[in-house]
Amino acid sequence: MRWILFLMLISVIACKQPAEKPVIPKAQPIVIPNDTIKAAAETMLQVDNGYLKFKFKLFSGYVLMNYENGGLKSIISYYQGKQEGWAYEYFENGKPLSKRYYHLGEKDSVHIGWWDNGNTRFVYHFKNGVYNGSFEEYYNSGKPLKKISYYNGNDSFGTGWRENGKIFMNYIMKDGRRYGVMNAQPCYSLKNERGEYVK
Repeated sequence: MRWILFLMLISVIACKQPAEKPVIPKAQPIVIPNDTIKAAAETMLQVDNGYLKFKFKLFSGYVLMNYENGGLKSIISYYQGKQEGWAYEYFENGKPLSKRYYHLGEKDSVHIGWWDNGNTRFVYHFKNGVYNGSFEEYYNSGKPLKKISYYNGNDSFGTGWRENGKIFMNYIMKDGRRYGVMNAQPCYSLKNERGEYVK
């Protein structure tokens, strides 16, 4: 009798089909049409309630801006009236000034900027329009100015340096409060936790 029950249990387990995993649809990439408009020459281009419109319709495509000398100043891509994809800016001499990524009109991914000498000026990370990840700024010389860590728009710790390498900011966040050195200046005292100018 035990053997019969055992064999029945085995056959039930062996015949049972594994549970199917749910199929999660992948987001379709947004394709920007090749329509291109020169902003200065186009009077039918307007911003309405946060949406870019062309001839009163939501615009999908690229908007170019030029310097007076004809050089490219910026190229920004839009989808259904909102910034989507990379936005590029250039110095008048043609060198890159910044590149910033947007998704559905919100800052996303990485934003990078440069000084006119080619050195990195900033590297910011975003997710859904708020800082998320490292926030870095640099002096024209290439030396670091600030490095701050963010998670969902809230900073967790950061350090800042003067160009000579001395720290003027070094803090950590705990329970919604900053602990450490904030914007320390040699001409300030820390009375009343505010800082008073010392002549």
